[in-house]
Formats: sequence, C-alpha cells, structure tokens
Amino acid sequence: MSILTRIPGILWKIGIAGVVLNLVFPHPMLNWIALLCFFTLLDITFWLSIWMILGNLYAKISYGSKLPSKDNYDCKVDYILPFTGKWTVFNGGADKALSHSWDIIPQRYAYDFIIMDDEGKSFRGDSKNLQSYYCYGEDVIAPADGIVVKVSNKHRDSRVTGTKVFCDTWDIRGNFIVIKHAEKEFSVVAHLIPGSIPQQVGDKVKQGEVIGKCGNSGNTSEPHIHFQLQSGKSFFASAGLPISFVNVRAQEKANYDLADPRDPQKELQEARGDGRVYIGRGLEVENK
Repeated sequence: MSILTRIPGILWKIGIAGVVLNLVFPHPMLNWIALLCFFTLLDITFWLSIWMILGNLYAKISYGSKLPSKDNYDCKVDYILPFTGKWTVFNGGADKALSHSWDIIPQRYAYDFIIMDDEGKSFRGDSKNLQSYYCYGEDVIAPADGIVVKVSNKHRDSRVTGTKVFCDTWDIRGNFIVIKHAEKEFSVVAHLIPGSIPQQVGDKVKQGEVIGKCGNSGNTSEPHIHFQLQSGKSFFASAGLPISFVNVRAQEKANYDLADPRDPQKELQEARGDGRVYIGRGLEVENK
C-alpha cells in the first residue's frame, strides 16, 4: 500500500486520540485535532484504504490458505505483454521477493512497466514534463481476447517530478480498463491517458488490439503501465493471479541498478515447461 493511502488512516488515529484526550483533558488544541478526525472522513484516500483492507480480508476468507501462486495456478489463457516494443519491468514478479505489493492480495502479482534507456533513465529532458518520458503516449494493447467489463476514461494525468508520488484524482487507478478473458480471470491496465481508451463496456477485444495509451493518471510517480491479472471484476476484492506469458523475449536491462538498487530477476523463468514464462523486475521484455 502506498504512503499516500496510509496517510488518512494515520490522521484518523490521531483524530481519535484527540477526541479521547479532549474528553479527559479539555484543551483548545485538542479540539483542532478532533476536527482533523472529521475531515479525514471526507478524504477519498481514507475510503480507498478501507476498501483495500476489506478486499484483502475478503480474499483471505475466500481462498484461505490456498491463495493463487505459481505453484498452484495456471493461466487459463495465453497472455502476451500489453505493449509493443521493448519495455523494462520496474516492479513485479511471480514470488514474494520480486512482488509489486505482496501484502495487497489483488496486486500481489501486478507489474509496472516503463521504457528505460541504457543509462538507466526513463526520460530525457525535464522530469516535470510528461512528454519527456519515453513511454508516455505509447500504445497499450490487449494481452488476450476478451470482453470489456469496466472502463474509466476521464481522470486527468497527475503531476510528475520523477521521484514523488502524486494522485491528482479520486481513483488511484486513474484511467483503466478491465477485460474478462475467462471465468475468474480478468486483466486490469491502469494509469492511461484521459480519453485514450476507445472501447466501452461490452465491447469484444482481440489480442494485440489497442486499448489505450500509457499515461500518468491516478497514484503514480511517473508515466508507466500498471498491469495485473485477478480472479474477479473488482480491483479491491479479488485475488491477484500469477501471470505466465507466451512468446516473450527478454534480457537483463543494462544499468538497471542505476535506477533501482533492489535485486532484479536475471532471466526468464519457465512456467511448468509449456512454453509460458514468468518475468520479473530488471528485465527488458518484448513480444516476439
């Protein structure tokens, strides 16, 4: 869970403490702290935090000790990468060590993709200009055939500095599209450019069809594609599914460590010997 979504919860606790202390030790300053508690209830990120907590609880109850993993789950559909050309995996993998967000069950096997040059940079020029980022405006494609079940297309892009996370809209996903590919197998692509999604709910899409353009809407530090596979339609109350891709070419990204000191995955990992592969952060990947 990002720092942004934790802040309202922290403020709520401070506000509750202020209310209790004000009852025991009345003081004008504590009135202001109590008021903070009230305003936190009006903050959308507070409610998003609540939805995340409830969604995690629902997934744990639904699956118990059998949450999906690469050891017990095989994709029902053959998935390609949701873009053309070479991109770098900046977050994500099929195990806890590489996970995008292991403790957030719907996002456990999510990926963040960017385009990175051989100097370990994702932009050229002004880091505050969205157009400076290599991936901004690039086509996003359907990873497999399916039916569109959710679309959000009107959120503005968030500010960008290249380091700090911003969310200049009420939805952390920004603009996104959810596609049903099989029973209990849905993909989500988020942070797209406003107005760039050509499909509507109910439309059928074919693998490789353009479904939007990479943007910076929602909760993000810079333009990128957030991609995940999940067991249901809900972003908050589904279990994340490990994704094994087909027809992927990959290599270790040169100078990746200049941008990210975390240990990267060094090579593709074969998935059960059926031609599918798992990928992880630090790899530069493309569709064959």
